[in-house]
Amino acid sequence: MTRRAAFVVGILFAATLCAMILTQRAKDSPAVLRRVHVTPVFTPNGDGWRDRLAVRFMVGRRDTVSVAVLDEGGRVVRRLADRRRLSTRRFLRVYWDGRTAGGRPAREGVYRVRVRLPRRGRTVILTQNARLRVLAAHGQAAA
Repeated sequence: MTRRAAFVVGILFAATLCAMILTQRAKDSPAVLRRVHVTPVFTPNGDGWRDRLAVRFMVGRRDTVSVAVLDEGGRVVRRLADRRRLSTRRFLRVYWDGRTAGGRPAREGVYRVRVRLPRRGRTVILTQNARLRVLAAHGQAAA
């Protein structure tokens, strides 16, 4: 084997070793969000049963968290938390009553939750969707 070939093999070996170390470090880093739960269906009609959307999660690292509800077009319907400090061992629980930022009832449909984590430089759209269904309260006629 020539010196040049040995040098190339050495460089390839070093690059492979570095890639393995970086991959393992990425695997071992704390998850951005853990133990995420989003109410799958809610009906804000005042009957006391699933009247609001509940969002719950923990962060992998301490951060300042902002949470917003997005409509199907990706537009912010309502902010649920703004720059709330959160440590790693505590859940953040936020609730949405199905009303827009202007106080009007939101339309029936599918909504997503966006979480911003500025210290990690991340914005996460949760994969769990929430469906807002419009139903009449018990004893009331449907519109």
